[in-house]
Amino acid sequence: MGEVNKKVIAICGAGGCGKSTLVEDILFINKKITRKGSTEKGNLAMDFDSEEIERKVSIQLSIANIQNNNTIIYLIDTPGYHNFIGDALCGIRASDSAILVVDILEGVKAQTERFYYELEKENKPFIVFVNAIDKENSNFSNALKSINELFKAIAFQIPIKDKEKVIGYIDTLSLKAYDFNQKEIELPQHLKEEANNYHSLIIEEVSSLNDELLENYLSGEELNQNLFNNTLKEAIASQKLIPVLVGSALAGYNTQTLIDFANTYLPSAKNEDNTSKGFVFKTYNDPQSGKLSLIRILSGKFTPDSIYYNLNKDQEERIGSIQTLIGKNPINLTSAEAGDIIAVAKLKYTQTGDTLSNDKKDTPVEFVKMPLPFISYAVYGSSKNDDEKISTYMSKILESDLTLSFKKNTETNEFILTGMGTNHLEVVVSRLKKFGLDIKLKLPKVAYKETIKDKTTHKARFKKQTGGHGQFGDVTIEIEPLPRGAGFEFVDMIVGGAIPRQFIPSVEKGVKSAMEKGPLAGYPMTDIKVKLIDGMYHPVDSSDFSFQMAGSIAFKEGVLKCKPTLLEPILEMEVFVPEENVGDIIGDINARRGKMLKMETYGKRHNFKQVIVLVPEAEILEYAPTLRSLTAGRGFFRTKFYGYEEVPAQKAQKIIESAKSQEN
Repeated sequence: MGEVNKKVIAICGAGGCGKSTLVEDILFINKKITRKGSTEKGNLAMDFDSEEIERKVSIQLSIANIQNNNTIIYLIDTPGYHNFIGDALCGIRASDSAILVVDILEGVKAQTERFYYELEKENKPFIVFVNAIDKENSNFSNALKSINELFKAIAFQIPIKDKEKVIGYIDTLSLKAYDFNQKEIELPQHLKEEANNYHSLIIEEVSSLNDELLENYLSGEELNQNLFNNTLKEAIASQKLIPVLVGSALAGYNTQTLIDFANTYLPSAKNEDNTSKGFVFKTYNDPQSGKLSLIRILSGKFTPDSIYYNLNKDQEERIGSIQTLIGKNPINLTSAEAGDIIAVAKLKYTQTGDTLSNDKKDTPVEFVKMPLPFISYAVYGSSKNDDEKISTYMSKILESDLTLSFKKNTETNEFILTGMGTNHLEVVVSRLKKFGLDIKLKLPKVAYKETIKDKTTHKARFKKQTGGHGQFGDVTIEIEPLPRGAGFEFVDMIVGGAIPRQFIPSVEKGVKSAMEKGPLAGYPMTDIKVKLIDGMYHPVDSSDFSFQMAGSIAFKEGVLKCKPTLLEPILEMEVFVPEENVGDIIGDINARRGKMLKMETYGKRHNFKQVIVLVPEAEILEYAPTLRSLTAGRGFFRTKFYGYEEVPAQKAQKIIESAKSQEN
């Protein structure tokens, strides 16, 4: 079916590099908005969420579109900060190409790297836009150097400065100079050599990709301009060549040139097959306006008031009206085709990542794999009655943010919210407050347990005489430790009817009940074997209750003779860090009582290591900020439960004292 004249471009880059301001300027120049807003004033078209306005950062992706010549260009403005990476990855997945924005003073940051690796993995061509070239003390060469340390890129434009003021730029492909009104000016003498070097580099790189061009280039003949342009397009589309352009989104320098260049050289959307098919890459869930799904159409046509099939949920979905958005402002559509992004309200079953099609036998689109959330807090409402409400509203928030996890820890009886960072979780709390809930975050409780290191035999009797039937139960039990992770074992060794059979489960029940609160700090007990070896009963006064109580007393008294000890949960942690930070990371892990298991090279990332360690959970409750600080934001980690180990005596004493002080 060939290509359609639509392009979907993700605007991505590290937080604070000016992405939303860039989109704002593009929308203003193309008359999609009537005035330019700013981050400071909180009136940017693309940062419309109340949390974004308050925090002055992009928290979620947003979309807009412009017309450039005969092409409709959809722009997906993505968040730049690590806390909100999920939406950025969804935006990249829904795009065909990207503009990677880099601030001229800050250069490549940790998140720039993260987005580059994602674009490389997804095979999405991109242009680099070096923004804010009018900043004081800015140096384009330094910015370009930091880019080239991450990937090979060539300057297609370089800024012209006159007494520290930026007055224009040189187009290194045409070797012409322009001011920011796109009026040609004289090429400055002092930049001629630099411009020529970049020009030669572009010609060499492009010519090396085509035999005819290479032959012409080597023999000094004039190059076929059409063939050169087509080869340049192919080189950009295949990531063999990454162009660098310059400008200032805030001042409005060169933003339209950037869009014209993107329209010329970045690929158009393809119509992939004969079915009508699209996938949801973002869900907005607002307390007032409800649920809104953004769908990237891959093929065919979507029309209002039609039924499509959710291939992931095996359910039919009715689509009512269809719209597209400029920020939060809807524009009604009568139909939409491959390359369009539509907004659809109130889908019943469909969530982010689901594929809709008019053919039940179609294959769902593979969606982006989200990074694992790694910072956890316990969520507390103002009263016990809030638990159900918290779960209900969290399910709405989870629909619109795939990097969140929310579950009940049955060991500690806490709701645990896990996300990408402290700011991420603060935004969630703020959203819950908008649903009318008073929420607090606390560090999660550690699920300590207690066990024993010695064995004993103990006899206990429960006897009460109070008019009429009394209570009588007598048991003798052996208590001994089990290997770590074995749990609990109860062995009935009664012979000769010392205790009637019907009362034996009651003894076990009493022992289990006593194990719920250990003698040291009240934590559950584990890895214990109890043998019921003897007992006595009374034909009238014995009952289930009396043997339950006897079992409980025997265990509570006996366990004190078995050297009770405290256990703590140990996690296996994988830490992914740049090679130069490995020493600091291992030093920090050792200080947290961690044990190194192994270290290996991580994936395709140059100079990245995967360090695998065992570490007590209590030592890494607040590990995320430390790791980000030690690695300048480049490191990340994930954990899984490994097992329980004994707490060192000095540490155990503090935990026991703390638990007892909370009881009093």
